[in-house]
Amino acid sequence: MTARRNATRVGMLIGVTLIMAACGPAANATTAPTTTPTTPAVTQAPASEAPASGLPGFSFALPSFTSDAELEAMFPTQLGGETLQILSMSGSDFMGSGMSGNEIGPILQQLGKTPADLSVAVGGTMDISVIAFRIKGVPAEQFLNAYTAAAPQGATITDASFGGKSVKKVVATGQEAIYLYLHNDVIWTVGGAGTTDALLNEAFSKLP
Repeated sequence: MTARRNATRVGMLIGVTLIMAACGPAANATTAPTTTPTTPAVTQAPASEAPASGLPGFSFALPSFTSDAELEAMFPTQLGGETLQILSMSGSDFMGSGMSGNEIGPILQQLGKTPADLSVAVGGTMDISVIAFRIKGVPAEQFLNAYTAAAPQGATITDASFGGKSVKKVVATGQEAIYLYLHNDVIWTVGGAGTTDALLNEAFSKLP
């Protein structure tokens, strides 16, 4: 799996990730009316350059991103015996790509931050994807609470434990389960069609 191919997974996972963030942490399972995530904006590219996106009729071009080496270094190098392909981008790149929806900008303003303070990174194999969101200087819980206050709810969230860490299992209608973990100023999301309990335990045990 190349870094280019892995980048295409970002757009497909962001909608689920934002639904999950909108629910926020909860001590018990809660259910709210489901909202359909907005289809991520995509950039058309020549057929010879654009990898398949998994969405009929669409392809993603991989732009030149400003990476965050520090955030990338927090990712495990391997999961399930496969090497993770990791890609990171600045908040400006993320918001400019059209993958962030309309929610992140107002939240940054609310927190007194700019897109330059936001970093997003994704790492994945064929079975699992790990996404990290960080606003420098803002605790992950504060970031998530700010998003929760501004976004509509629409998922079921329950407590779970993997790899010795307390996490949240979030299920939106028609979507695969995504797992949420907060650590310092990073919101981690873990999911994928090939996830098993063993793979989840390995993934969370290797996160900070």
